[in-house]
Order: sequence, then structure tokens, then C-alpha cells
Amino acid sequence: MKIGVVGLGTVGYGVVEILTNEKQRLEKTINQEVTIKYGCGLEEVDLPEEIIYTKDYHDVINDPEVDVVVELIGGTTIAKDIILSAINNKKHVVTANKALLAHDGKEIFKAAKENDVHIFYEASVGGGIPVLVSQKESLIANNTKEIVGILNGTTNFILTLMENENLDFDEALTIADGLGYVEANPALDLDGIDAAHKICILAQNGFHQYIDFDKIKAVGIRNITKTDMDYAKKLGYRFKMIAQAKEVNDGIGIDVAPTLVNRNELVASVMDSYNVVEIDNDYVNNIIYYGRGAGRYVTASAVVSDIIKTSQQEKWSHDYPDCQHVYPITKSKYYIRASKPLDVDYETYYSEKADHIYITHEMELDEITTRLNDEDYVIFKVRG
Repeated sequence: MKIGVVGLGTVGYGVVEILTNEKQRLEKTINQEVTIKYGCGLEEVDLPEEIIYTKDYHDVINDPEVDVVVELIGGTTIAKDIILSAINNKKHVVTANKALLAHDGKEIFKAAKENDVHIFYEASVGGGIPVLVSQKESLIANNTKEIVGILNGTTNFILTLMENENLDFDEALTIADGLGYVEANPALDLDGIDAAHKICILAQNGFHQYIDFDKIKAVGIRNITKTDMDYAKKLGYRFKMIAQAKEVNDGIGIDVAPTLVNRNELVASVMDSYNVVEIDNDYVNNIIYYGRGAGRYVTASAVVSDIIKTSQQEKWSHDYPDCQHVYPITKSKYYIRASKPLDVDYETYYSEKADHIYITHEMELDEITTRLNDEDYVIFKVRG
């Protein structure tokens, strides 16, 4: 097995390190030689001397000796060209590119099938957490009922800081950014886009339908305040950015939103940069996957596992129909804060100073907005 790694950033170099350090053991596992022939990146790094460095990814995808192309540059432009060119050159592909698979997975999976090559992407969701292989293999006897997760470590880290250190959003964001947690485009993290990419991939595999990513509603954490965090704590809740997908009527309900979660729930205890995915099935209920969602070796571990999996014969199937209807999940309990009493059906009421806080019964969001009309209020989902 000869490998070309395209993208020599944090994760790419981690892949080189693991494949180099574990070479003999991995070769023994699959009973064949495992060799990195190329390392491709815009800036040269200190590679082992036997690896050829190149700036041109065409050197990798056009070399007939290369069996596996590993795409780790991210984005949806050049990365797409690299992956499709590699597939059309009959090379297996391993990627961590959640954005590309959420937007263009259908086209990529179709090309892989037509060329009879593997495409594996475990590292695209949850870093090193083996959730996708479980969906595609271990849970094949099950029908998925619901998927719920904390899928973005950056926002979870920020929310943890806000709660534990009594910081406002901007203060916590500054710390997270200084520690290297925030994407170059902060909106991917803060506005829920990254988590939406991941729940899209999970939902496609769970419900066996291709989902139009542009129909997924994502709301980020920018509007969470210390005030609402304090009230949530007093009421026994904690803020988490929750990604959710489930079958709804004639389609799939799927969205990402900041949500109050009861502090007694396991999901609420997931702090810092950790991720969690909870999958409810018809035969095996509520399986939970937990671990760090990002990091050099965490993500590289999943990439290397996928590289080794390309030695197997059986390929993952993605013969899914298009999902005709994608809806936001609007039926929920809701947290509402206002400066005066409101006409709303509630199960919990709390007041402090000039604030009036409600936890509603489960109801449709439209019902709340219609009833409250022009009232001034803050609203967030409540789980459970």
C-alpha cells in the first residue's frame, strides 16, 4: 500500500507521524507493506527522508504507484478536485472534510462507486470517535430513530468557560481563540455551521437519505449571555449547542441550536472540547459515543484507521435516495426570558429582579411566536 498525504498541517503531519511510528505493527495487521510515498503541502515540513515532498497534488494523484490519497486540506474547492481526480484515477480516498461531504457527498460517493474504490471519512465527525464505522457496520441491523450530539468542541469549550469562569461570550471567545480552538473563519464554529456539516453526515448515514445541506437550520451561540447562563443554572440546566436529527412526518427533522439541557443528563456533563453523539435505534437504544472532537493525534488516529481499512474488500454503500423534505425541529420545550409577565403555557416559572423566566410545555415554536406577537423576549430550546 502506497499512500499520498495531501495537506501537511496539524492533522496531516500527525498522520505521517503515526504511520511512521506504527509502521511495523500496521503492516503485520494487514499483511502488506504500508508506505507513504508523498507528502504534499504548500510549505515544506520536516518529513522522513524516504517521503517525497511536493507542492503539486497532481504528482500524487497521477502516480500509478499510489493506492490511497489522503485529503486533509479542507474546504470545498480544490479539495473536491483532488478527491474526484483521485477517484477517477482508481485510487482509494480518505478524508476528514466534513464541509465537502455535507455539500457534495452525493457526487463523490457516486464517483467512488463507479470507479470501485473506497472512500472513508471517519475523521470528518467527532475527531477520533468511531461513530461512523458504527453506523455503517456495527448498527446495520438497526433503524435509526434519533441522533443527538455535541459536535463542535470549540463552542463547547467556550460555553464551559462562560459557565465555570463567569465570563461573557466575547471574553470566552478571546481565550478560546488564543488557545487555537477557533477556525480561521469563526462563523463555522460560532454560528453552528461546522456542527451542521457533521449532523448532516450522521443523518445521511443514519436515515439512508441524501440531505440538502442548505435546508439545515443552524443557530449559533453568540446570543447566549451570562444572565441566561445564570438563570439556566438556577433552574437546573446547562447550555449546550445541540445538533439533532430525527424522522419527522414525511421527511427528516434536523437542526443545530443552543439548548438548555438538564444538568442530570449525561450530555450536560460533556465539557471543554469534548464531543458526544447519542444514537437511538429500534433494537439497540441510546448508544453514546464520547471523546475529544479535535486535535492532531485524535483526528490523525481516525485517518490512519481509515487508511488501513482501504485494504479490505467490502466497500461502504451510499446508495441513498434524496430526502424530499428537510425541516427544522421546532416542537420542543422552550426557555423564555422577558422583562414582564407573558401569556404563555409553562411548566416552570421563576422571577428575579425585573426578569420573568419560563420553561414552557413542549409546543411548536410558531405557537409561541404567534401568542407573544410583538412582545420583547429571549428564547432558547430546552431538551427533555
